[in-house]
Amino acid sequence: MSTQYPTAAPPPHASTTPLNAEVEVLDLIARQARKVPWPVGLAALFVLAVTWQHVPHLALLVWTASVVIMQGVRWSLLPDLPSRPGTHESRMRTAILLSGINGIAQGSAVLFFYTMTDLQRAVVSILLSGITAGAIGTTNGHPRIYNAFAYPVMLGMTLSWAFSPHPGALWWVDAAMSFLCLAFLVVQIGLAKDHYRSLNESVNMRNEQIRLNDQLRSALQFAEEANTAKTRFLASASHDLRQPLHTLTLFCAALMTHKLDESGRSILTHMDAALSALRSQLTALLDVSKLDAGIVTVNQKPTDIGPMLRRLCDEKREEARTKGLQLDCQADGPLVVKTDALHLERIITNLLDNAIKYCNAGKVWLEVKDSGAFVEVAVRDTGRGIPQKDLARVFEEFYQVDNPERDRTRGLGLGLSIVQRLSRLLDIPLDLQSELGVGTRVAMRLPRAELKEAPAALPEIDSAAIPLCHMLVLDDEAGVRMAMKTLLESLGCQVTLAADTDEAMRMASIDPPDVVLADFRLRGEESGIKAIRKLRQQHPHLPAMLISGDTAQDRLIEAQEAGLRLLHKPVSVEVLLKAVMDTLEQGVPDVPVDAAAERPSGTP
Repeated sequence: MSTQYPTAAPPPHASTTPLNAEVEVLDLIARQARKVPWPVGLAALFVLAVTWQHVPHLALLVWTASVVIMQGVRWSLLPDLPSRPGTHESRMRTAILLSGINGIAQGSAVLFFYTMTDLQRAVVSILLSGITAGAIGTTNGHPRIYNAFAYPVMLGMTLSWAFSPHPGALWWVDAAMSFLCLAFLVVQIGLAKDHYRSLNESVNMRNEQIRLNDQLRSALQFAEEANTAKTRFLASASHDLRQPLHTLTLFCAALMTHKLDESGRSILTHMDAALSALRSQLTALLDVSKLDAGIVTVNQKPTDIGPMLRRLCDEKREEARTKGLQLDCQADGPLVVKTDALHLERIITNLLDNAIKYCNAGKVWLEVKDSGAFVEVAVRDTGRGIPQKDLARVFEEFYQVDNPERDRTRGLGLGLSIVQRLSRLLDIPLDLQSELGVGTRVAMRLPRAELKEAPAALPEIDSAAIPLCHMLVLDDEAGVRMAMKTLLESLGCQVTLAADTDEAMRMASIDPPDVVLADFRLRGEESGIKAIRKLRQQHPHLPAMLISGDTAQDRLIEAQEAGLRLLHKPVSVEVLLKAVMDTLEQGVPDVPVDAAAERPSGTP
């Protein structure tokens, strides 16, 4: 089956409308349109009360009414100004016009200066100056809007102090007040410009931030799409590699059941070792896919990890001795912690593999330290160490220190990546310490627990034993079908082959099988899940399993949701036979198994 390898294309940059300072000003005016009229209206009433005895009542009432009416107009028009139909310039002209009329209305109070006392003129001047100063905040200092208000108010006061005659006035006092009003206007205009400049700078900074965020978002989207494309590529490439490797594994296992001379047996042993190494590397890719898909389950409970640690040391000791290394296990006595023993074993195995792989001389330790409420488990070596610049990267997928030639004996560079994912899944903090030329130490802290009763010992399974059964093998690859038939028949099973669902249905109706092994991905729209559902319409209690070379996350999740046992190509004969026996014993419904349960003990 041919496979298309997808590539990622850069996503289009997100377009965001840049912010505008004048739009910000209009928004601010709209938000404050129903707050500002209250103090302005109260100030007008205060002027009315203070000047009532000296200013003609009709004129004073007309002025007060004009100020209050103007505040009402602003109350009704300004809140909807930013969203009003029309151009931005028309909305700005409206804001400037209303600001100017408001300034004229309030500033016209100076027309009564000639009848006021010095105290009343001072009070009115203070009120109007305060309102003018406050207008900087309510208009964000926009030059045209602010000036439209400030000029009528402050220039009117400047002229009134200079030229309004009133009894008992001192010319120099009036001149000084006129100058102060003019100076105050100049200062306020300067402050308004600074305020608006700050607003512009703030808007420019936010626009730059938006631009950078858009670029970052686009880059992140591209990185995510590239990562997804990489995952799809690896899944597709893995599937295409697993198919022929699975066929070779089955034929090799079938040959193992035949009598061979010493030379043939040696060749077959070496071929099986090479297949096993390649199978281990593909299994690492599968582990990463399952962890990323979030379908790896965790079963944390009090567990004595002492026997497991000592067993792992025993299994790795010969490998260490082959490299001239000494492997020291410092895990004596019971060590009861709360963890998932299966996943913890995977973590320890990968750490020991890594330590032995990168240590050329000296010693490797598996250390256990009692830390009160925790048990610290560490793997330490006297290897070459890791440079400081690489410490943060050693947990990345496919990253290997000092392996530019990609020596296949060092694996794919997924061991520590799997360790990090599993440690996060188990909520175990990792502590990596390394010194170049001295060695590396990776430690983890496990919560101590009490083991109330000893766990039942797992029964030993003879992987070479398989009950005589009739198996229906559904696979669209002819080579896989023949290899499976050759292996199973050599073990005494009856095997029926089918290339598609219809053929499987016909075969099952003629001679019902005891168990079905269906490829997950068949040709066209067919799939192993659909085929098993149709077969169970004929035979409701038919045990069945799925097998696949596909490691795509959505496929893994789909298989788990279907509740079917899923084996992964290339599958070793031990795993295959154990899965057949378990499925026959469990019957229907099938229980999905975890990736680690499909690996032979000690396989990384």
